[in-house]
Amino acid sequence: MQSTPRKKGYLFILPWPLDRIGGVNQVVINLAREMQEANEFFPLVLINEWNAIDPIIEDFQGLKTVRWRIRTYRKGMGFKRKLAFMLWEIRFRQKFQRFCRDNNVIAINLHFPVSQAFSIGRVIKKFKTNLQLILSFHGSDVDAVASEGEVEVNQWKSLLLDSDVRVVVCSNDLGRRLNNALGCGVKSLVVHNGLDIKAFSSMANESTSSAERIILNVAKFDENKGQGVLINAFSEIAMKYEDVKLVLVGGSDKALPGLKALCIEKRIDKRVEFHPDVPHKHVADFYQRATLFCLPSRNEAFGIVLLEAGSFALPIIATRVGGVPEIVHEGINGILVNPDSQAELTHSIMSLLDDPVAAEDMGKRLFQHVSSNFSWGGAYKKYVEMLANNDDTDKGSL
Repeated sequence: MQSTPRKKGYLFILPWPLDRIGGVNQVVINLAREMQEANEFFPLVLINEWNAIDPIIEDFQGLKTVRWRIRTYRKGMGFKRKLAFMLWEIRFRQKFQRFCRDNNVIAINLHFPVSQAFSIGRVIKKFKTNLQLILSFHGSDVDAVASEGEVEVNQWKSLLLDSDVRVVVCSNDLGRRLNNALGCGVKSLVVHNGLDIKAFSSMANESTSSAERIILNVAKFDENKGQGVLINAFSEIAMKYEDVKLVLVGGSDKALPGLKALCIEKRIDKRVEFHPDVPHKHVADFYQRATLFCLPSRNEAFGIVLLEAGSFALPIIATRVGGVPEIVHEGINGILVNPDSQAELTHSIMSLLDDPVAAEDMGKRLFQHVSSNFSWGGAYKKYVEMLANNDDTDKGSL
């Protein structure tokens, strides 16, 4: 009797827990869901946790997860740290190889790769088979690489130029930024993030009618997201439009206290709402109630929130930065402005408020664009094609 071949395991690695608010986690969760639905791979998620000396297997919303310590490897680190790393590496390699063998892992995919990528790269190099190592960059991880010193940048070059390593970026612009940071040509695959429109929009509760019009921003409260520019623009808008309010939703960060203080300074704090750390399953409610969406970022690798706004057919205004123009087509399905241009942002918001018919048409075109071009199924297919083009994933045994 012929035995049924085991399903191939696909291991995602994250530097933080899966319940953390943020776009990177949504990418991993949705790619894993696509794998489950396609029934071709068995997805697992390894969460780097310092306190988990031995692997701790858990379940997160139907996904198999493992919490496990991954030490950092840096060239030129001191003797004590190097010794601690070597002792960890010997122990970890044996257990990790057994884990990969038991789960039939053929690919290891680090999302938001940090210096632990060097450790994983070293470990699997010593395996008896070639596991496919994939590093998926999302934005601020590239900024971190760009801020490294010469020794660390050379270490990244060595890893990313390795013929056994595949590099994925979420936009063409991010690929260019990565190469600029390294000063060399790393070949990367562009995999745009996606959205399950039906699933996301169904998370929203039924909206009740309101006389208020809402300008919505969904982004981490971070200087790079430009919410201060939006608040300054709204201080002008608030004087002219008494029925409009500003709602800001996002993960807490250093900029939040200053943004709240700015609202008080501008005397608009009664018309501005802050909603920090809202679980992703409740974010759809805010899109449902919004009139238009603004993303005035100074830097934006892609912008999943633009897809989310599109799923509710919202007219959008975003800055002409990073991967945003790969989603928003100027004047067709959105308005693009220059970063830090309060005047442009104010004018664009007023133009949409003053012409709701044109705004509605723009939102409908964005909905169609997102529906046709940005899906998690499409993103998953690109990862699968990349694996299919690598002849080594089926060679050898652990």
